[in-house]
Amino acid sequence: MLTIGIELNHVVRNINRQILKNYAKEFDPSLEWEDLDDKVDIFKKYLKFESKYEKNNFLYIDYPFEIFGACPAMDKNLPRDINNWLAEIENMEDEDIRIIFYSLDEVALTIQSSYFFLSKIGSRVRKVIFPTNLDEVWKECDAVITARNEFFEKEKPEGKKIVLINREFNEQHKDEADLNYDSLSDIITDNNFFNKVKE
Repeated sequence: MLTIGIELNHVVRNINRQILKNYAKEFDPSLEWEDLDDKVDIFKKYLKFESKYEKNNFLYIDYPFEIFGACPAMDKNLPRDINNWLAEIENMEDEDIRIIFYSLDEVALTIQSSYFFLSKIGSRVRKVIFPTNLDEVWKECDAVITARNEFFEKEKPEGKKIVLINREFNEQHKDEADLNYDSLSDIITDNNFFNKVKE
């Protein structure tokens, strides 16, 4: 069986867009968040917190549902396309492919908010995990679809694949990834994707 893990943030849900929206509400009503580029590192480019405590309080205590639960999908039709893709995978003959969702850096209220997000988009992915570190992700997955830089900070296990969703904040790792795409929608429409992962 080939298990492919799809990260929620920056791949399925537009977490940056939702953080910007709620940051403007809480800290800076003059911030024209709808005009900002959500494919950059928003914490470095746009947001200012007095301390890590203030940042974590905002994300995990004050606005977990608004950010992690009420978040929009990356593309309007992505939830529908994911479910159609899953149906196609199930109908593939001579293929044993499993898709799971995972989300790192989640605690307490964000986990239940993420379950709400998944129910809101009508997810039919059978398995969802909330690992506490990358090793837990690799134990479950043969390949990961991610925009996260951390996957490149230490050597990946032998035989594993990293499929990078290109963003400005991860462009330094573009050449290190096994595959590159601009969005999950691009992966879904690539009829050779699974063959590329298995190569």
